[in-house]
Amino acid sequence: MEENFINPQHNKDKDEEALNKAREMLIDGKTDKEIKEETGLRPKAVGRIQKEITKHF
Repeated sequence: MEENFINPQHNKDKDEEALNKAREMLIDGKTDKEIKEETGLRPKAVGRIQKEITKHF
């Protein structure tokens, strides 16, 4: 069996790590541009996180 495949769990963990980092940065008051540069997330994803956070307040 060939084992040269992409581990989907690894990518999911990386994405979750970026989302958590973006959440922290939004709470700390960082700008969308700073978050994009740090995490590599698209503005659309950052917007979703922002909506999620504002629901709780």
